[in-house]
Amino acid sequence: MMVCELHVSGYKFSVLNNAFIVHRGLKTPSSFHRDKEADQEKNRQLFRQFKFELKEKYPDSSRKCY
Repeated sequence: MMVCELHVSGYKFSVLNNAFIVHRGLKTPSSFHRDKEADQEKNRQLFRQFKFELKEKYPDSSRKCY
């Protein structure tokens, strides 16, 4: 969310050559915890609230987070 706010506030980013992030292993539906769906819904609500607060904090910005 910090990168999102930096983007909305006007920072410019450059992509570095040969830079990447590695996620080890693959997740499967059987390896998710029981409350995964509830966690995802809570995260959706929090992100919607965050985007609303960004609009209030940076009203003149035409940039958005998706």
